Amino acid sequence: MKIIVVDDEPLVRQYIVQCVRDAGENEITAAVSSGAKVLREMKDHPADVVFADITMPKMDGIELLKELKKQYPSTAVIMLTCHDDFEYARAAMQSGARDYILKTEVSADKIREALDKLENSHQQQLAKDMAKEMERGRFLRHLVDDQENIPSVKVEDLKKHSIYLEERAYLAVVFLNRKENTEIIQRYLQERFENSIFFIHSEQEAFLLTNVKREAFSDQKEAVSLFYHCALQLRGGIGCSDVHHHVSHLQRAFAEAVRDFDAGFYQVPAQELPRESHVREVETGIMRASVKLMDGDIRGGCIDLERLLKYVGEYKARSCFVLEAVQKLFSRLAVKRDQGLQEIADIISSCCTFAALCEAVREGIAILQPGYSVAIRKAVDHIHHHYAEDLSLNTVADVVFLNRDYLSRQFKKEVGVNFSEYLMKVRMKQARRLLENSSLRISEVACSIGIMNVSYFSTVFHKTFGCKPNDVRKNKQEE
Repeated sequence: MKIIVVDDEPLVRQYIVQCVRDAGENEITAAVSSGAKVLREMKDHPADVVFADITMPKMDGIELLKELKKQYPSTAVIMLTCHDDFEYARAAMQSGARDYILKTEVSADKIREALDKLENSHQQQLAKDMAKEMERGRFLRHLVDDQENIPSVKVEDLKKHSIYLEERAYLAVVFLNRKENTEIIQRYLQERFENSIFFIHSEQEAFLLTNVKREAFSDQKEAVSLFYHCALQLRGGIGCSDVHHHVSHLQRAFAEAVRDFDAGFYQVPAQELPRESHVREVETGIMRASVKLMDGDIRGGCIDLERLLKYVGEYKARSCFVLEAVQKLFSRLAVKRDQGLQEIADIISSCCTFAALCEAVREGIAILQPGYSVAIRKAVDHIHHHYAEDLSLNTVADVVFLNRDYLSRQFKKEVGVNFSEYLMKVRMKQARRLLENSSLRISEVACSIGIMNVSYFSTVFHKTFGCKPNDVRKNKQEE
């Protein structure tokens, strides 16, 4: 802690300074003889705690305490008092002193005890503030997410959650949840807005709610224009509501901000956006692609990603959710496969438009999919489409018009495993999916992937996954 000691008696002051030093790892920023000097020191070197003599000439300890509470409310004041000053000490506690110590009892232990008490109190207050902040965030997220089922908001509802938005000009703003974005917007808020509240809606999305100062703009629409100007400096886009004057319109303001953000992302007029968010469909599409990609089915996963982009572009799904879902997918892939995919995830997290997102995802797909030659790409595609048939190197060589031996060498060189290994890998993955997601008998599963011998199928399955086909089905049924 940073500490200032003030006492008009030099010897007492020196003793207290020594006790503070002996009490632990604290920094004495100043040791002064008057309240006026404390205030001067605080301008350049703010302290966490001031130990102040209660009876000093000119400005006594209580006067100093009042000035500190006014100018530096977060600074704690601990009074140093004599037995004769008890009424003073009580008055000091009533005025906001955090504690007092009798001068006759000052010691390193007493100082340490007082500072420990302060620290405990500080931690308890932080925990309370955090709980309030979390509750306020839940309340505001609920307003954003559940537009249909919440009655009109009242001023009392807001005050209950320490939201002091006034029944006059206000607006809602949504932007990508980045620390630097919040800092830029805070600079724009200075002097022109008040009662501002930031809250995080999701990993990708943050909101601002703020009153517009009457005197700051000749026209309230100027306030909205200011945020669009601010957007030029942000990572990602921004969405603004119209200016509203009644808190009962708060949910409408949130909805307008979200639609404005989506309109900018998809680069279409807001009236062309659907009312549905299509979040569930995006979740399903991401899950489908994720399972395949994490399981090594790169081709299938990339096809699903392309389909998802097509769906999102057509139905204009909630943009921040799309960005978050796709960014998380590439971050997970980066952990598993590296290949520069984290860079793609970072690019996705700051995409301002759907076109930029598509470009980033396609860059990621290009990294994920090896650069096969035309013939090997055709061979791989044929395996994925015909794995259930009686496939052999000869039949595929005929399909791609290559010599069998040349195809064998080239396939191993480009794909990394030989033809029969790759075919079996594709078959086993499909078998596992069928065991987990269908009621087919094991013999039927084996036949459906092109293996007629059930015993051979079970042996290869166990070798591939380390468990028997029956175990997979049993585990799935128990979940």
